[in-house]
Amino acid sequence: MRDDLHPSMKGRRVKTWSRPARSKFFAEKTARRGAALRRAFAPSAAVLLVLGANPALAEYRIAAGDTLEVTALSIPGFKQEATVGVDGTVMVPLLGDVPAAGLTVAELRKTLQKSLPAKAVRQRNSEGRESIAVIEPDEIGVRIAKYQPVYLSGDVTKQGEHPFHPGMTVRQAVALAGGYNLLRFRMENPVVESANLRAEYDAVWASIGRESANVWRLKAIIAAARADKAAPAGTEASPNVPPRSSVAQKIAEQQLRVQMADVSKEKEHLQRALTRSQNQLVSLTEQQAKEKEGVTADADDYDAVRALFQRGAVVTTRLTDARRAVLLSSTRALQTTVQVAQLERDKGELTRKLERVDDQQALDAMEKLQVSEDNLTALRSRLNSINDKLVYTGALRTQLLSGGRVRASIAVFRPNDTAQSKVDAAEEMELRPGDVVEVVLKPDPALRGIGDGTGQN
Repeated sequence: MRDDLHPSMKGRRVKTWSRPARSKFFAEKTARRGAALRRAFAPSAAVLLVLGANPALAEYRIAAGDTLEVTALSIPGFKQEATVGVDGTVMVPLLGDVPAAGLTVAELRKTLQKSLPAKAVRQRNSEGRESIAVIEPDEIGVRIAKYQPVYLSGDVTKQGEHPFHPGMTVRQAVALAGGYNLLRFRMENPVVESANLRAEYDAVWASIGRESANVWRLKAIIAAARADKAAPAGTEASPNVPPRSSVAQKIAEQQLRVQMADVSKEKEHLQRALTRSQNQLVSLTEQQAKEKEGVTADADDYDAVRALFQRGAVVTTRLTDARRAVLLSSTRALQTTVQVAQLERDKGELTRKLERVDDQQALDAMEKLQVSEDNLTALRSRLNSINDKLVYTGALRTQLLSGGRVRASIAVFRPNDTAQSKVDAAEEMELRPGDVVEVVLKPDPALRGIGDGTGQN
């Protein structure tokens, strides 16, 4: 039994030929192989021309993800496409897994030619007849049927992987991905969104004007409560109030005047009440002094009447009247003393209220001022955010309406033996299988501020 037969043929009967028949068979086989070679090398010549025009691809080394096609010219059925796995091997008929990653196509072909020396293969034709074909090393062909894809990310219409073909440039890859996409991060058209942002910008600006005027009013109230020399009537605009907020400033000045007038009225009312209490207290104090004198006089009279009564000079009725007069004058004096004490307490409360009017106004204004300043800070931050959006959408809108091109920043991440290398690329740069292309669009700096909210702060 022959040892060079395919394993599937061992143990089977093999037809033997005579020497003349064998010579005739090989002569016919050589003729058929020559015709097959001419037919097979026609497309291969084009491939060789491409590889010759692109030395980088001529030296391209097979990597995981490439799809290889292995053929034998004398055996039409001996043809298989297989993808190189992550372990770097590819499945080849009659051999199994063969290392391929890191080799060029020529090196892999030589490896297969050494591994398949004069293999005899049984094949069956369309009529069902069996025949034996011998694979010669020079009949083995290897080509890359499909390269690893290239990957595009960033400002392109269709991100992800795209098929690679020899000679592909960055421009062609971007075209394959649908071209640059100005609106990748946009939910709406920049023309419409710019108008919406403009309305929101004006609304926030008006809110800032109102809040700034409110802050100025509250500070004026605090200054007036602290007896500041600055005029509390609001005749001068605060430097923190936006210049476009003249209406809000005027309203704040009117509110300040009304509020200060109300405070003045309240203070005047308390002052009048305090004056009345003071007058009443003076009057009652005088009355109290007179009543004390009356109580003293009545007491002296009572003592004199009682002495006369003891000597029998006056009757009982006179003594009773004298006692009644002392009690009455004492009661009136006590009532007057109580009224004086009450008026003194009322006077103290009115004095405290009068003093607290300004303090209470200042405390309330401070609490409201803190809230207003927090709101003003948030509004200004929001305004800056809207302004940044307007800068971007304004530039995009101008470019879309004018048809102007944008500047693209392109970076190509290319795998190598150890890690990926980053290359700043132009649109005419040729790509290699497995490259990752990152596209970032940058608006023209000359267009910043056109049609946006820049310069309106």
